[in-house]
Amino acid sequence: MPYEWALKSCQCRPGLLQILFVGLLALLFCLRCEAKEEAAPPDIGNFALPASQQLGPLVSFGQNILLQNQVQLFLFADDYAGVNKHSIDLIPSVLYGITDNLSLFLNMPYAASYEQGSNKSTGFEDAFVQLEYAFYNGSTSCFADQATVVANVTVPTGSIQKNPSTGVGSPSFFLGTTFSRTFVDWYYFVSPGATFTTAKTGTKFGNSYLYQGGFGRNIANINGWLLAWMLEGDGTYTQKDRVQGSLDPNSGGNVIYLTPSFWASTKKLLFQLGAGWAVAQRLNGSQPQNTYLLAANLGWGIN
Repeated sequence: MPYEWALKSCQCRPGLLQILFVGLLALLFCLRCEAKEEAAPPDIGNFALPASQQLGPLVSFGQNILLQNQVQLFLFADDYAGVNKHSIDLIPSVLYGITDNLSLFLNMPYAASYEQGSNKSTGFEDAFVQLEYAFYNGSTSCFADQATVVANVTVPTGSIQKNPSTGVGSPSFFLGTTFSRTFVDWYYFVSPGATFTTAKTGTKFGNSYLYQGGFGRNIANINGWLLAWMLEGDGTYTQKDRVQGSLDPNSGGNVIYLTPSFWASTKKLLFQLGAGWAVAQRLNGSQPQNTYLLAANLGWGIN
């Protein structure tokens, strides 16, 4: 699903982050299946539908791999709310499978309603073009693994003059990686990444570093529908902004959202709906606190 570059931030001790990530990675890599290795798991549970229609994250980036020449259309919507602020985004997008392991993702975000205090704005945000390559695929009789690398470029189609701004005023670049393991009933993933911004006329928004992970479980397969739930933990550490060459003390910090969601899909359609809470945050200087997010994603395969 579309990656979240929002600069809404929290503070976590580096030691704790390292422990959490190492622990989750160890869990994913140490899980074992006692069955003899085969080409693929059985077509039941999470594997009852094609890979493009199987359970995945809602607000975390990546894991958008299609077979060659497949096309999916998406409409993603979110609402990030806080004290005297909120931002509602609508993101229509097109996902295309260049090869079985390489996908192209085109996104054109629109700010439906941005508010901060008494200031309001709407309009197009910065568009981005994303490539994702699955450099590893492996499976046994009871699980399937996939590891990908994600890269995108954001172009300044939004406005930095609006208040609140709907863009960062210059190109930015994202690089990340994902690892997922899917069982018949369960699904796990981790996905660290970073967004690197560029400067324009002495103004530069802070770089952001993402640390994400989650798990989900199949609920049921009914009349061609795959029903499941997902729980994601999404952390973002953002550096301070630089305005006219000087650091803005009221910018940057760290935030972690915990987001449960519901998933439903068929061979063509997928829908996911979730709500998240800012469970930990520490913002630099004087910034309004974040409270919750709402998100939904609707996808349709056209071939």
